[in-house]
Amino acid sequence: MDTSSSESAPDSEPEEVSEDESQSAIREDLKGMSFEEIMQLKEQLGAKVYKEAVLGSKSAPAKKQKTKTDLKRLNKNRPREMSSRKQVPFLGAEHRVERKKEVELRDPRFDEKSGEYNIDTFKKNYKFVTKIRDKEVGQLKKQLDEVADTEEKQKIKHTMQRLINKNVEDKRWHLKQQTLKKERDNIQKSHNEGQQPHYLTKKERRAKELVSQFELLKSTGKLNKHLEKRRKKNAAKDRKRIGLD
Repeated sequence: MDTSSSESAPDSEPEEVSEDESQSAIREDLKGMSFEEIMQLKEQLGAKVYKEAVLGSKSAPAKKQKTKTDLKRLNKNRPREMSSRKQVPFLGAEHRVERKKEVELRDPRFDEKSGEYNIDTFKKNYKFVTKIRDKEVGQLKKQLDEVADTEEKQKIKHTMQRLINKNVEDKRWHLKQQTLKKERDNIQKSHNEGQQPHYLTKKERRAKELVSQFELLKSTGKLNKHLEKRRKKNAAKDRKRIGLD
């Protein structure tokens, strides 16, 4: 057994040597041939046989295919490398709409799609909020009678006063807009009649606003209360100016 194995081993070596010698001999022959003759020989033998004769029977190592590990990012802050040959999954129209609704978030205050802010339109559209505030003030008054805690009462009073002030501010704004509309109508009327219109100054407009406010307080019976409040406020200012407080 040992003799057979020892004989087979040396036999394989000459075969390998003879194959290398034959390839080197073929290369030497090809060196002496012109390019045109080499191309003709390649066409006669075929590309596969020609490569085996010149390069040997051993096939070239296969190209290494990219695996998932090859597509890893070199840095976590870089985007992942994806193959361009991979087909993108198709999403139907209904799926795209749902996805868009989930992602798109917008603030109407800063979005151009909501249009420009018009204070006149805004005040007219939300005029009903004044009635809601009045109703809330009535509910808070009832709640104030039921609460015994002093701190809780102060919170309720503060909330009531805030709601009342907002309603008063809205009423003043609407009255001011009515006054300005009358003023614009008078100016337009003067233009139509061919007369020179009178444009009110800020001082004259302020005086008119005070007169209208005085008449409103007088009609509602709150004039004395308002004057008393103004008197106390001016007295406090005078004391602070003199340095008594």
